[in-house]
Amino acid sequence: MRFRTNKKYNTIAIYAIVVIAVNALLVFAFFKINTILGFLGKLLDVMMPVIYGLAIAFLVNPIMVTVEKIYNKIFKNAKRARLRRGISVFIASVIFLGIVVGIIAVIVPEFVNSFNEIVDNISDLITNAQQKIEKLLRNYPKVQDAVNKKLNEFGSDLTKLQPVLENIVNGAMGFVGVLYNFILGFFVSIYLLFSKELHIAQVKKVLFANFKKSTADKILHFGQDANLVFSGFISGKIIDSLIIGVICFIGLTLIGMPYNILISVIVGVTNIIPFFGPLIGAIPSALLILLVEPKMVIWLLLFILLLQQFDGNILGPKILGGTTGLPAIWVMISLFIGGGLFGFVGMLLGVPTCALLYKIVKENIENKLKRRKMPTDTQYYIDNAGKLTDLKSRKTPLTVEELESMVIPSCDEVNEAVDHPPEFPVNEAETQEPEEELTEPPDDVSEPPPDEEDPVPAE
Repeated sequence: MRFRTNKKYNTIAIYAIVVIAVNALLVFAFFKINTILGFLGKLLDVMMPVIYGLAIAFLVNPIMVTVEKIYNKIFKNAKRARLRRGISVFIASVIFLGIVVGIIAVIVPEFVNSFNEIVDNISDLITNAQQKIEKLLRNYPKVQDAVNKKLNEFGSDLTKLQPVLENIVNGAMGFVGVLYNFILGFFVSIYLLFSKELHIAQVKKVLFANFKKSTADKILHFGQDANLVFSGFISGKIIDSLIIGVICFIGLTLIGMPYNILISVIVGVTNIIPFFGPLIGAIPSALLILLVEPKMVIWLLLFILLLQQFDGNILGPKILGGTTGLPAIWVMISLFIGGGLFGFVGMLLGVPTCALLYKIVKENIENKLKRRKMPTDTQYYIDNAGKLTDLKSRKTPLTVEELESMVIPSCDEVNEAVDHPPEFPVNEAETQEPEEELTEPPDDVSEPPPDEEDPVPAE
């Protein structure tokens, strides 16, 4: 007996097997969710050097490209591409390491010393703040009691947390894992940068081999947009925050502000966050100065306000330009969502992610409008809001005068009209049947000759 296959039933069987397998995997994942999450966590820990390498390569790439441009200007008609790339990667890596080591060597010790000083002298700082507040609020006893109560709670909580904070600082200084991942990631970034074109070509090869050409082009276009948005925003924000931190340190030093290095670090780091960054940095700085020198709080807030205006109106647009192109409302939404889900990293990456999605949606909408032969400028839809729909197709309601002038018949009149419909005169000319016209035969038409008899044969 020969076994015959049926393509239709084979396809149905394959679909059924796939659906059953997917459902089985979902059930298994539901009951083993902790095991799967633990495995993913271990996989993430193992891949952490690669992630560090990708991040470092992403940050070093603009420096490498700039060095290559300078190299091409100095050594024109240079044919050794590998030598040029090696020199560029080496110089860019040295610059990056110099910046990182310089920041750690200058800022971290001062930051740790200031933090330890605050923790050690927290009780004295609270007492001094209470004495100065009592002098200022001498005529307002209720307000004075409320402020003293809050300060006592604040001081007692920090005193309890002092051993924990010291352990955190000591553990952060001796944390070997971060340094280990950073070193391995640095070497990974060197390999990625040295063969950048090869890796990009391999990705394109995979895309064109597995997708249609139009789909592969869309994916590559998406990657180019993501690279432009993220690289422009992150590198620009880092440079902007470094400049703001240096300006803050110089300004606070000139006005004699205590803990100037610590406040400059706080302001510079929080300035990376768009929109709310200066406000987030001003709050802990003001609380710190309030404990030490309450009279200097106003000067600190005024200085941070002026610094934020300078950054938002002059320095930021010069460095960042139009890398995001997001309206203010979308910046706030992206910060809320990113900060709520992923904390500080989410607030940093939420804006460029939202900018990328905004750009993709905008291009999609504009392409659809172009296919319908409609304008793509938003101002047109603001100026011509009432002309976008066909007003003739709308039914305008009747006015009060038109309603009052209408004559509505009664029920008796309607019944009488139904029982005795009006007779309309009939036009007799239209109902008369047309007479048949007699046509005479033409004169030149003669009658057909009579049939001749067949001759009788002679006998």
